[in-house]
Amino acid sequence: MALLTASSISSLAVELLARSVVLPGTVAAIPGTEFAGDNGDTITVRVRQPRTAKTQATPGATITYTPLDETAVSVTVEHLYDATRVSDEQLTLELVDFGAQVLQPMAAAVAAGAEDQVAGVMNALPTDDATVTASTVEDAVLAAREALGSANVPTGDRYLAVSPQFATVLLRLDNLSDVSAAGSPGALRDATIGRYRGFNVVESNALTAGTAVAYHRSGIVWGNRAPAIPDGAASAAASVSQGIALRTVRDFDPSVLSDVVAISTFAGAALVDADRVFKLALTGSS
Repeated sequence: MALLTASSISSLAVELLARSVVLPGTVAAIPGTEFAGDNGDTITVRVRQPRTAKTQATPGATITYTPLDETAVSVTVEHLYDATRVSDEQLTLELVDFGAQVLQPMAAAVAAGAEDQVAGVMNALPTDDATVTASTVEDAVLAAREALGSANVPTGDRYLAVSPQFATVLLRLDNLSDVSAAGSPGALRDATIGRYRGFNVVESNALTAGTAVAYHRSGIVWGNRAPAIPDGAASAAASVSQGIALRTVRDFDPSVLSDVVAISTFAGAALVDADRVFKLALTGSS
């Protein structure tokens, strides 16, 4: 087995987790350079408010100046990590594929934690329609579409994120269209099950069973950044791919004769505008 450096470990870990994370790719992302700080720090996102055009009553009449208006949305990021020790015995005698046996489960854990930040916001939303059945799902989705349209939500970048149970109901419909998502990131492409009534439909098992959320990308914001590279680590590197930023640290602990590997990220999400999201639930879902 070839020895992997922190840089190659980090790149491989990002490649593995990029196939797992879905929901962050469907919401607004905060550029990593816009925030920094310790665990639990809060980022303030400025959201511009809609403006209304006025009419000049007569030529030359004095016009009215309206101040710019922004709403502050707070996003708290958490330090998500997975760490393990790899003993000399494991490294020398047991491990065949470091990526598959060590990195893949670690990356999957951190990826799930990052996606859970977005899913947590969605799962906490109040349900707008909890009476959806197989026979009424089309009416429910159309009602969600109308609600978004009435709130002046743009028609582009609309998503319907569905749990596996909700996906089963939609997949039985004849008018769920197949779409080519060749230009989408890998995880989003793999999770896209079609287009329905103006929504790109993506499936995620991070959502509460039996639920779905119809939303515009701008309705939820997600922040993600790799932690700083520590000066004291023997080997450390950061990588970014598919919108996911990771830091990987590899060191040696002589007290237990083991390599130490840790993968971590900062991530957090928040609701921006309740008018840009609409939650559905199958009858009987929790």
